[in-house]
Amino acid sequence: MIPLRANGHPSFGTTASRAERTPSGQRGVTLLVTLVMLVVLTLFVVTGFNLSGVNLKIVGNFQQQKYSESVVQDALERIMSTVSLFAAPAAVCMPSGVAPSGSPLACAASSDVLIEKPRCNYTVTAKGYTKKIGELAPEDTNWEIRASYTDPASKATAAIVQGVAVRMLAGNCPAS
Repeated sequence: MIPLRANGHPSFGTTASRAERTPSGQRGVTLLVTLVMLVVLTLFVVTGFNLSGVNLKIVGNFQQQKYSESVVQDALERIMSTVSLFAAPAAVCMPSGVAPSGSPLACAASSDVLIEKPRCNYTVTAKGYTKKIGELAPEDTNWEIRASYTDPASKATAAIVQGVAVRMLAGNCPAS
């Protein structure tokens, strides 16, 4: 015969019913589940912070690269607005105007843009002019100019190759 308890349920050995169990056993499981969920949420937050930090570095590098490119483009625009670069082609550092030195060529001032010696690609007689023997007629010349810059703070570099057409008197395009 199976012994019965006061509530009418059978009693097998020392096993207690749910009602007779202590609530402290349930609180331990809840604490464990809560701690696991807290660890998972913490990992999500840490991953989010790391990703945002990487994204900020990417954006900062992109901004610095664009700034370096704008410095080079500005120097090219300034030098191309004068004819001196094409009349006596030589490498120059802008904005200081000093000739670069060393091998490879480098500017002394860290804020200067190195503009290499321009290269004349080809010439054609300008339209609307006729070339007579012994006279000089204007020619449309096509030049290639290379410029480079390294930012002293971030070490970001930018190099631009720019083509430009200039109308000059014949004979000003040296043989390449």
